Amino acid sequence: MKKIVLLAITGLVILGLSACGTSFDSSATINVYTRDTESGTREAFFTGIAFDDAAEDDALLVATKTVVSGNSDMVAKIKADEFGLGYISLSSLEGSGLVGLSFDGVTASEANVLNDTYGLKRPFNYMTREAGDYSSNEVEAVVEAIVAYMSTQEGKAIIAENGGITNLSASDPTWSSIAADYSICSADNSSLDVKVGGSTSVEKIATALTADFKGKCGNFNPLHNHEGSSAAYKGTQNVDLKDDAASYLDLGFASRGFKDTEAGALGTFGQICWDAVVAVVNSANTAVTNVTDADLKKAYEGTSKTWDEIN
Repeated sequence: MKKIVLLAITGLVILGLSACGTSFDSSATINVYTRDTESGTREAFFTGIAFDDAAEDDALLVATKTVVSGNSDMVAKIKADEFGLGYISLSSLEGSGLVGLSFDGVTASEANVLNDTYGLKRPFNYMTREAGDYSSNEVEAVVEAIVAYMSTQEGKAIIAENGGITNLSASDPTWSSIAADYSICSADNSSLDVKVGGSTSVEKIATALTADFKGKCGNFNPLHNHEGSSAAYKGTQNVDLKDDAASYLDLGFASRGFKDTEAGALGTFGQICWDAVVAVVNSANTAVTNVTDADLKKAYEGTSKTWDEIN
């Protein structure tokens, strides 16, 4: 009798677990999420999947798309949507709770970005104002020092610790070896505001860099306002916008290459590191682990409507 009861209970437990468990419905509609047209992550993603025109034109995307405001918003939306498909910076993937998809069979990783096997890589760049075009000579000198610091051993370490992908070398200068070239850093700069902005993907790196460096350069006050890669050029060198109070930047960052229409003056721009864009899905999605550029293009233009049409 005990054996019969035990078997009955075991059966109920198994049935209960089966009833509570869920399997991914691959016939469900793909819910597409994208960044706005000011985003460098968006441009890098669509350029990387050979859908260049969609970087600046929402009309080319499936009508049911959802436009999000940044990497953190994208993460939150996909975490809340079992059938969501989006893309984020590789530097935002760790700890996000999302699943990053391989691209053309290659895992998104720092090693694969540096060895050039991962196809959705992109540069993180900076842009400054032109010489003499700052609110003061002191602010200009601090920005020059920040740019120099980014190429030192200490600066590169900060970049790497915050998701930037870069080659660290013992031959890189230390800050102490070049600090004498930047006399502004020996002054009291606590009254100087330095306006920093641009890409939300580079915000973590930019914030960490200025927080670390301010103590090495007279305690200047970094003011961060990151609204997208396009803001880097608009706020530093765009003739119509650079002096607008809302757009003004002393130092801007972009998570993509600068466009031909964003040509900066010689010596005002450069690359700080590499990053990658990763297609991401909800952790419950068991339908796909790898995608190609064709898979992603079809999903974003609406040609592929359900998850069982991917791969």
